[in-house]
Amino acid sequence: MRSHVCVLAAALAVAAGAFVFVDSARACSVCQAGDPIYSAGGAGAQEKGTFSAYLEGQGWSKTSALLPHEPGEPHPGEEDNVGRQISLLLGWTPIDRLTATLLLPWRFNEITDTHEGEEPETSRLNGFGDLSLHLGYVLWRNRDVLPSTWVELRGFFKAPSGKSHQTVNGSQDPHLQVGTGSWDFGFGLAGAHRLDWASFYVSAFYRENLEGSLDYKYGDVVLTNVAAEVPLSHFCASPLVGAFTPGVELNFRYAEKDRSQGAQWGDSGGSVLYVAPVMRIRLPWFEGMRPPFFRFALQIPVTDAWLYGQQNEDPVWSLGVGMAY
Repeated sequence: MRSHVCVLAAALAVAAGAFVFVDSARACSVCQAGDPIYSAGGAGAQEKGTFSAYLEGQGWSKTSALLPHEPGEPHPGEEDNVGRQISLLLGWTPIDRLTATLLLPWRFNEITDTHEGEEPETSRLNGFGDLSLHLGYVLWRNRDVLPSTWVELRGFFKAPSGKSHQTVNGSQDPHLQVGTGSWDFGFGLAGAHRLDWASFYVSAFYRENLEGSLDYKYGDVVLTNVAAEVPLSHFCASPLVGAFTPGVELNFRYAEKDRSQGAQWGDSGGSVLYVAPVMRIRLPWFEGMRPPFFRFALQIPVTDAWLYGQQNEDPVWSLGVGMAY
């Protein structure tokens, strides 16, 4: 009976992994749905003195109406926004309960504008984006050593380190820039609970986006996330199968409408809910230390009906590798 369970678990792991690799995917605006701290480590709480690193690649695409160059200007046509980002997250717990995570992004942006009666025009930019600092402080935990349940207070600060005034094809498009030119901040709460056979995670976050370059302000954002992971090692003694931990997330984002040159842009903002299958794979050759892991995820939007105006978001793919020391 146990061997049958192992075979079934292995089949489910392979099927879920193949599903995650499907590249139908990409996503949205400057404020991605999801929780980067959870993606990087499974949760934010670390032991004192722990250092962690997580390298992740993401891809997304979005279609919307054209952004007007002047307030109230008619803008018949369509904008296709395709982006890729490579992010390095470095986490450190210098004192008990406090973890700081620095996010360093490199962005690849591509926008194709299609005006009625004209040939499409494609513009591209890439470069270092806006770095951000995430702080997590454990408000409560059920025990000091290896807690199974805890609650964290979260803080967020973003600096305008990416270029935000670049000219491509004779124009400066705020959606094409690798940086926003704004100082942004946010705060929230997160909690985790671990059982022998599963772990659960929830977080809620508010982000305030200030006005940036090119007289453009991205809308303020509310993010909520619920996640569950089930390690197959609890059900099967096979080292190969036990390395797999499948999971699922619900990622919700609400954003206010963006403002361009002081006027609201009607084809921006709104709400979107993603369902995200996830697979985390632990490398088995590192006995006596924290093993590195691979993580694959695919965020699938449930509906576009909650977005304002003319907008369409495709799924978002991500894959990464992480390790703690």
